[in-house]
Amino acid sequence: MSRSIKEAQPLDLRLLPAVLVLWPAAFFGVGLTVTALRVTATVLVLAAALGIGCWLLTSARRRLRGISVRSLLAHSVLCAGVAAAVLLTVANTKDGWVQSGWADAVASDVPVEVTLRITGDAQPLQSRGFDGTDQVRLPVRVLSYRSPGGETFTAVGAEAVAILPAQNHASAGSESTTAAQAPLEAGSRYRGLMQAGQTASTDRVTAVLRPFGSEGIPRQLEPDLWSEVMDRFNGLRQATAEQSQHTLGEAPALLPGVILGDRSGQGAELTDAMRISGLTHMTVVSGTHCALVMGALLGLMRITGVPRWWIPPVLLAGLATFVMLVQPAPSVIRAAVMGGIGALAVFAGRGRTSSALLCLCVVLLLLYDPWFAREAAFQLSVAATAGIVLVGARLNLYFQRWLPGFIAAPLALASSAQLFVTPVLLPLAEGITLYSIPANILAGPLLPLVTVPGTAAAVISTALPWVSQALLWLAGFPAAAIALIGHSAAALPQALAPWPQGVLGWVLAGIYTAAAVLICRAVITGSLGGRGQRLLLSCTAGGLIAVVVPGQMLMAGILGRGLPEDWRLALCDVGQGHMLVIRTAEQSGIVVDAGQEPAEAQRCLNQLAVEQVQILMITHDHADHYGGTPGVLAAADVETVLYSASAGWAPSEALEFEELPELRAEVGQEGIHEGQYPLSWEIWAAADWYPNPNDNSLVVSFDLWDAKTPVGAVGSANNPLRLLAMGDLEEEVTGLMITRDALPAEVDVLKVSHHGAANGGTEILERTQPTVALIGVGEDNTYGHPAAEILESLEALGAGVYRTDLHGTVVFSLAAEGGELTPRRLPRTKRRAA
Repeated sequence: MSRSIKEAQPLDLRLLPAVLVLWPAAFFGVGLTVTALRVTATVLVLAAALGIGCWLLTSARRRLRGISVRSLLAHSVLCAGVAAAVLLTVANTKDGWVQSGWADAVASDVPVEVTLRITGDAQPLQSRGFDGTDQVRLPVRVLSYRSPGGETFTAVGAEAVAILPAQNHASAGSESTTAAQAPLEAGSRYRGLMQAGQTASTDRVTAVLRPFGSEGIPRQLEPDLWSEVMDRFNGLRQATAEQSQHTLGEAPALLPGVILGDRSGQGAELTDAMRISGLTHMTVVSGTHCALVMGALLGLMRITGVPRWWIPPVLLAGLATFVMLVQPAPSVIRAAVMGGIGALAVFAGRGRTSSALLCLCVVLLLLYDPWFAREAAFQLSVAATAGIVLVGARLNLYFQRWLPGFIAAPLALASSAQLFVTPVLLPLAEGITLYSIPANILAGPLLPLVTVPGTAAAVISTALPWVSQALLWLAGFPAAAIALIGHSAAALPQALAPWPQGVLGWVLAGIYTAAAVLICRAVITGSLGGRGQRLLLSCTAGGLIAVVVPGQMLMAGILGRGLPEDWRLALCDVGQGHMLVIRTAEQSGIVVDAGQEPAEAQRCLNQLAVEQVQILMITHDHADHYGGTPGVLAAADVETVLYSASAGWAPSEALEFEELPELRAEVGQEGIHEGQYPLSWEIWAAADWYPNPNDNSLVVSFDLWDAKTPVGAVGSANNPLRLLAMGDLEEEVTGLMITRDALPAEVDVLKVSHHGAANGGTEILERTQPTVALIGVGEDNTYGHPAAEILESLEALGAGVYRTDLHGTVVFSLAAEGGELTPRRLPRTKRRAA
């Protein structure tokens, strides 16, 4: 070891104050109105002008507690200036949406004709359309729009997401080619009549676009210059993906992800394994990928003796080509800037510049796109890079005291990054990826062996296919090894250690963060000898104990583990759909809806050990409520199907299942089930005449009681616990029923209408005053479910909210003394990829 820890190069943090001011300004600024943004920016500009004046009038020798006053003023001016700049950037962007009328068009229920350009790959959705067809999610840029009856299109330039029927990727057609026939590839332009759905005010995506009826499927327009350029790169991507199919093991699925960021070919098992092992970042285009590409170019130019002044433009050209190859989405541009500046630090040959360049990178990216401040990927990228810059080199020197260099370096890299990203991951992830560090130590050295030859192969995949095929075949070996490492780490015990939510989770996160700060302080100052070494080891062990052990114990204490013997009610995790099970006997129950996927419905009933379904209630004719019915039939014997739907629809005809007693529900219909788990039920709504299928939803209430519960307590025979399941009933019809007093006034448990969508309304929440609210909703769904106003209303009522996207399948038991439900979360099992 050539240097001591204290001799590691110092950090240049002169731009850190600007980052610490700019990031919160961008984070909160994207949620402000245009007026508020401009007023705040004006105040900051005036403050900066005042600071400049004071700087000019202040003597360079004047000091305050040993710090130059002029230096303090300069930092203050810089901070005020960058904060004002980012606020003005947000204000100008939002003002453009308002002035063009796009903001009003999105807020309106009236469909609009839009011209859009696809900016990324189509991602299959787990949730299907209302008609049961598969869907894809596409990032798009709205180029222009026209209101119904309008004569001209108005230019916009806003980011959006389009939800379209899944495609067979055929060749591009003419002006009349529809989306169902044309390829959904980056760069293509489409035009169609779309229904725009609102998004959060803090989101970069301004709208979620869906075709308005079958005639609203967008048609592809004639290609323009950008479309033709992107078509060339799309050809390279397609050729690379095809040539990757001839490689070893799981390399065919992993290679396109590692090289191009295209994970569409990965199965659910591989995706889960990479996530649980902490290796997902390898299949997302990141700063590391960009730095590896630039590093390979730099090495090649130095070997070939290219003049030094050629190096910067060639590196920039290579980086631009790589960005176009992997598609120039905002996340890729962020990665390119991060990786480019990192490579620049290496090229400059001065470690001291790394910290300054990282700060500069953050400033430039937030000024370019303030919405990065709220994105988890950006936060994780900055955190990981900061960890490597701040403590990576010093940890490497420390580890080299006991370990050989080829082990110490990757261990320091993985540890320093993990140390910083964990506090960011805690609020986002389902738990702690316990084996992330050893998995990254093993897989990290393999990443360049895939990225560098794989990128070279992609560039020549159409010009020299036989060469690219050979390069991809070689890259397939390390790619298959990465997949093997991911599977092996994910299969280890407690690979994804649970983490508690709420206050307790934040307290543990604070403990971990405090330990991380102490470790970083010790590492950066070099105080690792003697007592410093013991401090480092103690803090590390304490941090791990605080993260893993209490996390598992508290999750068990809060939501319990496993299936309780006396469970009465289950909210099933069936993705973006709905399914309730109300228990009637040891292995029997009533099922309300079946979700969308048969496998998910079958999995839930198997978990609950339900083998007999006395009544399967289907609330209405949308696939996310009835599509899983074959799974219910496969898991249990179903006695009767009771349903509500639009006129002319029946579940047996839609699903073609074997003959079963099938009855259309009627208002006032009721039933009672005596026995071990007694209950009664009553139908409150079952229309068939509304044009919107949601408003034809079956609304049913259940009264649950236990003979052992004390008389008068909630859950006793004379005061049963009441559950109301609302189907997808929307606000207008719900309001009419409330006006007619045709819904229960108060309930204990409410299955919130329409997955918590805003169109379910809050009036029903105020009327029923639930103690517990249940929301069946898919993770990362594109509908914006559940809506913020619904959650805020439930919070104001003091209701406990259980969501399948956050909690998975949750079962509830009646407390022995009555008065409340006891929740318990069931372990999640692997599911089909979204």
